[in-house]
Amino acid sequence: MEDKKIFKLALFTAILGLVGMMFSANYVTPQNVQIKDINRGMLDKEVTVEGLVTSVDQSQNGETYFLELMDGTGKIKVVIFENTAFEIQKNGINILNFNKQRIKVVGSVTEYHGSLELVLKDASLNKITILA
Repeated sequence: MEDKKIFKLALFTAILGLVGMMFSANYVTPQNVQIKDINRGMLDKEVTVEGLVTSVDQSQNGETYFLELMDGTGKIKVVIFENTAFEIQKNGINILNFNKQRIKVVGSVTEYHGSLELVLKDASLNKITILA
């Protein structure tokens, strides 16, 4: 009889934990960092960075955008691939207008040809916003 009670308690605790994680997942926010603090230990992690866009470039086919972001501690490239760019522009935002604007961006840290970059994977408005 004791084993059944332990099993029920363990099952209840596991279900309660899973439900709690599901509800709290929406409230977990990415870490705010300065560009100088971004390192290879953060690969594949989502971080929030604020800074001034110093340039906006497009790929040869014009569907991927590269924003150069500077925050006073360093520079980093923010990559917006075509599917995300399409979603942003569908919301009436021209990515080229980010040039010389202060923005806040939430992106995943990646490495490309030895350089760290931020990749904007989600086009929701809270992932990239113009601050000034």
